[in-house]
Amino acid sequence: LARAVLFLVFYFSPFVAMPRDGGTEGGGDIATTRVAAVRPPEEIIKLDFSSTGQSKHSDGDVPVDWSQTRGRKKGAGKGEDDGPPPEPKLKKDKNFAASLRKYSRGADLERKPKAGEDVKLAGKLRQNRNRDKEAAFRLVKGEVLQTEESGYLEAEGREETRRFSQAQILEASTIGVAKKRFSFDLPFGPYHCGFTKNGQHLLTGGRKGQIALMHCDTMQIAAELQVKETIRTVQALHNHTMFAVAQKKYVYMYDGHGVEIHCIKDHRYPTHLDFLPYHYLLVAAGELADLNYRDISTGQEVSSHRTRLGPTRSMAQNPSNAVMHLGHSNGVVTMWTPSVKAPVVKVSCHSGHVTGLGVHGNYMVTAGAEGYWKIWDMRKYETLHSFKSFGHAVCDLDVSMTGVLAVGFGSHLQIWKDVFAQARPPKAYLTEEYPGKAVNSVCFRPYEDVCAVGHSGGFAGILVPGAGVANFDSFEANPFETKKQRQEREVHSLLEKLQPSSIMLDPDKIGSIDKKVVKEYLEEQEKKKKEEASTAKVKKKMRGKNKVGKRMKKKALKDGVDQRKKARQRLADEDGSDGEDGGDSEEESEGGGGGEDAPNGEAARGGGAGAKPAGVGTALGRFYGKRRRKT
Repeated sequence: LARAVLFLVFYFSPFVAMPRDGGTEGGGDIATTRVAAVRPPEEIIKLDFSSTGQSKHSDGDVPVDWSQTRGRKKGAGKGEDDGPPPEPKLKKDKNFAASLRKYSRGADLERKPKAGEDVKLAGKLRQNRNRDKEAAFRLVKGEVLQTEESGYLEAEGREETRRFSQAQILEASTIGVAKKRFSFDLPFGPYHCGFTKNGQHLLTGGRKGQIALMHCDTMQIAAELQVKETIRTVQALHNHTMFAVAQKKYVYMYDGHGVEIHCIKDHRYPTHLDFLPYHYLLVAAGELADLNYRDISTGQEVSSHRTRLGPTRSMAQNPSNAVMHLGHSNGVVTMWTPSVKAPVVKVSCHSGHVTGLGVHGNYMVTAGAEGYWKIWDMRKYETLHSFKSFGHAVCDLDVSMTGVLAVGFGSHLQIWKDVFAQARPPKAYLTEEYPGKAVNSVCFRPYEDVCAVGHSGGFAGILVPGAGVANFDSFEANPFETKKQRQEREVHSLLEKLQPSSIMLDPDKIGSIDKKVVKEYLEEQEKKKKEEASTAKVKKKMRGKNKVGKRMKKKALKDGVDQRKKARQRLADEDGSDGEDGGDSEEESEGGGGGEDAPNGEAARGGGAGAKPAGVGTALGRFYGKRRRKT
């Protein structure tokens, strides 16, 4: 009864009694109505559709004739409208297919996966394809919210953008953009510069031992120290709370306040450092012709390779597949992965040692000591364009997120645009001069139109319109993240850390099926099965034959077989001994001398008493002849 009462209470609780039209509290019909939402009475509008297609408000307003509002233009009078107008349809986007191809990352999302007869594998591949299509579709729809556009320089008439100075660019820029340009004159150069992943902090290191970490917008110094030792290069790690410095002999790691937290003595005499953010790997190469991978989340060394090509002159990573590109003294560029001891690709690029490297998409930029720098197509490993520097060889180069290239040589800095296109650009996009100073390093700031330049007299930042990505993904790198967001992103990136074995030259092979490898594996498994079948013992099934009575019966039968075997063996031994004894008795009887006087019959009976008659079997043979006494 209690359960029934509770059921009725809970079932009728969302219903209330409301009077129908014209009803009052004291009379009228009462209707039970479900209350969906509470709205003020003046906002409730009731429509009553009549047979003529007209609708009127319950409070007696002017009726609305929907048939008068539709069909009076093209195609009028072809039908009678009995309802409200339909919802507006979305307009087709003509660039939808191109945007979908852009976000599909080269994959054919319309192609159906093939998995042979494996139904389970086919289902998994179908799910992966559907997820990829949904992700690309959402990215295309999200383009509506990306309202920012990249900057650019536009020359009028016979003007050239490479003639524009930084003063002219600042004059045409807003106050917020003008604040991003900076310049520091310091006596501890030449300097090497680098940015964090979100572009909010700048890390610099001078050859004479000065290290500085500062915020790019406020120019507030987070850490500054003097190690009184030669500094070869600096590298920011997953965020500004940790960075690595290649000093004279070892690699040192510091926190965001400049406190030393690690000294990695396994990496001796390093000259180049790089960081793989999705794998949490610190990569170091140096004068001893070695390449080391170390996981900074666990502190363990992942792999160590010997290049056998002399000191490493330059190093860069490919952001699309995390393959490391190393330039050597003989002009060869090698590509390395942690899981392969030998270089996966080896390309001869220059006649002198390689002084600079950069990678953007399917293209690679190399610079040599002979004064040339080249653009390479890594799909065919052929030269796309070749340029010649003047005065000095290129010392360093870098590629921005939008494909803008910065080349530093001597006291000159050149900015090139559209160098990865099929047509060779005739002139540079921008130029900057540093008289009396030698450019040592160049580095673009992520998501900003800024390029940091480290030279012998300090370091500076210049404005390069169009170098940064205008619309950033806050899930990837948020330039405006708070402390809590940074901590959350760090935890998520650690949980989603990729394994070093996933680094390969062609990352599209991950998740695909190599039919050749599958065929070899199946053949090997079939061969193993045949070998095991030939060497394995056939097991007899003994269902119900292991009872007590059966065991006793088998034991008795076995004992009988053993007894018969022993008896046959004993009889065989006795037969052999009888033959030998019979021969001796015959010789004794012949040498006795008493057989000659006896009659023939008695002699035969006396002399042949021990002989076995003909026709006597083996079983009765023991009764004949002279038996030898066992001693």
